[in-house]
Amino acid sequence: MPLKLLALTCATLLLISAARAAEPIKITQADNHLDVTIGGKPFTTYWFGQRDDRPYIRPFFYPVLATGEVPMTSDQYAYKKEHPKADHPHHISLWVAQGDVNGADQWAYAKNEADSPKQRNMGIKIEGDGFVQNLEWEGKDHKPVLKEVRTVHFLDLGNGSRGVDITSAFTPIDGPVTFGDTKESGLCAVRMCHDISDHNPQLTNATGQTGEKTIWGKPANWADESGFVNGKPYGIAILDYPQNPRHPARWHIRDYGLMSSNIFGLHDFDRKNPPHSGDFTIEPGKTVTWRHRVVIHPGLAKDANLDAQYNAFAK
Repeated sequence: MPLKLLALTCATLLLISAARAAEPIKITQADNHLDVTIGGKPFTTYWFGQRDDRPYIRPFFYPVLATGEVPMTSDQYAYKKEHPKADHPHHISLWVAQGDVNGADQWAYAKNEADSPKQRNMGIKIEGDGFVQNLEWEGKDHKPVLKEVRTVHFLDLGNGSRGVDITSAFTPIDGPVTFGDTKESGLCAVRMCHDISDHNPQLTNATGQTGEKTIWGKPANWADESGFVNGKPYGIAILDYPQNPRHPARWHIRDYGLMSSNIFGLHDFDRKNPPHSGDFTIEPGKTVTWRHRVVIHPGLAKDANLDAQYNAFAK
């Protein structure tokens, strides 16, 4: 066989092999949630409506499972019911939130939880390997101030890794909307499972920095928290898309298991910056979009090829 034809044949076989490596994704809709499987195995559930165990505040993904049905995140709301001294009940596995939206706290919960400003579900539609959801974010008076079109795709990334792409396109409903300068924000946020968070998780970013004190509030293309579940290493990384506003993101990342992409908290992260220096205003008639990829991987950060994952995502 001529060398050129042999090379083409080998390339074709590689493409076929790669195509076969990607496990099929299936999404099943119920009244208040979507169930997602990869290769017939559970991956995650997206809760977008009222549940019996809590008031509806905002959507979230729970559980989030690594390959082999390994739980990777914590629903702190449910955990706090069983452990009253537990922290941050608003850390709900994998979610989108911001602590100051025209003065409304869209991160924490109000003292009376049901009074918390909400991300109202205005409709959700499954499309291929993901879904598109229309949301309206409430202001302090519970009137909608901001529209979000949230587009989510699920991925089999190969080598045991799975992914969730979350794209949020925000448009003011009436007047301008300001995302305020606060560390309490995560247009993509994760709370790690307790097997990892309670046992000295390894915190790493794209610049090679490690540990909370070094990484917290610093810019990087990605950040990762890793540790051990049932004695085996796993982790989650969040990747910040290069066309996002103020890229690279800064990171509200804690060794108790929180990790969130945050471009807003410039004063909170560094008191040398004046108050409100991180404020970000979207003017009426304008749409601003953020995109993130969440990578759920076996192995620690150093084993997960995160620079290559980032380069693939960036393209």
